Amino acid sequence: MSISLHRALVPQWVQLARSAHSMIGKAQQHVETGAISQAELVNARLTDDMAPLAYQVKSIRSHSVGAIEGIRAGTFSPSSMDGPATLDEAAELLAQTIAELEAVDPTEFNALHDRHVEFRYNDFAMPFTGENFLFSFSQPNVYFHTTTAYAILRHMGVKIGKLDYLGLVWKRQ
Repeated sequence: MSISLHRALVPQWVQLARSAHSMIGKAQQHVETGAISQAELVNARLTDDMAPLAYQVKSIRSHSVGAIEGIRAGTFSPSSMDGPATLDEAAELLAQTIAELEAVDPTEFNALHDRHVEFRYNDFAMPFTGENFLFSFSQPNVYFHTTTAYAILRHMGVKIGKLDYLGLVWKRQ
């Protein structure tokens, strides 16, 4: 049995965006206890030379919805938009991401596999096919930034665990 490009990627991105959204909800509850300020949590990082939670959240969107937009346009550059300034903004960005991913037309998405896309960052450029870009660049980045958001939240005392990261898994029906 073959699997489509859409089936191999989009449902996983939705699952991870939903789990990140849920974890942000638990982060909001953590802030409400008075244990930490919202600004401290949104700007939290695991080490000084890494990006904060806000960047991790925006990058989940950038490497899923933004990757699709990049292939359509023929070029992808890391998002220059500011990350969410509050947990409410983070939750809203993730909710938008989920809605946009759920609206992706499978036929149109599958047709992106052989499109040419160029990754650009400052003076650096790297050519890809759509499929290679999605599997070797975008997908690992979605997992990386979701995992990093999870690790930051855990580090800052938010009561989450592996099941929060996994989110809603696909069970046999």
